[in-house]
Amino acid sequence: MSGASNPAKSGKVTPKHDTKGIEVSICQVSWFDKTSTFTIANSPARTAALSFSGDDLNYFARVLYAESSGAGALPDLSDRKQEKEALINVFYFRLNRKGYPTNHYVATTFTMVCNAPNQFQSVMPHPAAKLVKSADPGYASLNKAECSDLQESIDAIRDFISAGPNAAYTYDNFRAGSSGTHGTTIGGSRFWLSTVGKGLSDATP
Repeated sequence: MSGASNPAKSGKVTPKHDTKGIEVSICQVSWFDKTSTFTIANSPARTAALSFSGDDLNYFARVLYAESSGAGALPDLSDRKQEKEALINVFYFRLNRKGYPTNHYVATTFTMVCNAPNQFQSVMPHPAAKLVKSADPGYASLNKAECSDLQESIDAIRDFISAGPNAAYTYDNFRAGSSGTHGTTIGGSRFWLSTVGKGLSDATP
């Protein structure tokens, strides 16, 4: 990883006073440095040459925030961390591979993975409210719980970049909700590896 910045103590709502003396709350999170580029530690050959801008990882964090369960739905922090790690590995699985959604689309950044046509409900066909609200500068108006959830998503991606992919989470699909028998439940989502994904994984890790 290059250009990594030390995360500030953030993800907190700070009281401020506006020009009229009215106290307002400002969400502060430790975004990735927009001037830096990052590589994923312990990458296999498929992704070893890829690098990611701070903007790319910040957008990915917003999508992760929109797709993952927040503290209100999943109170246990360890459950939320496991779910986010599994989610991140789904997005990672799709990097530099054909078939998501077609053989003509090969994503080389997380933004391309996220924005692949009709793949993730928080992005298409209409951006989810969480994705819209977490954009700059609107994220500053997030409440305490939302601000904390957004910071957890940023931190989860920072941990992934530093540690690399986790073979325990070799999945290419997920759905929100823990009910149902299809897939493996992790946190508040269900995960699975498609037949196509297994073939791709077996051929090229």
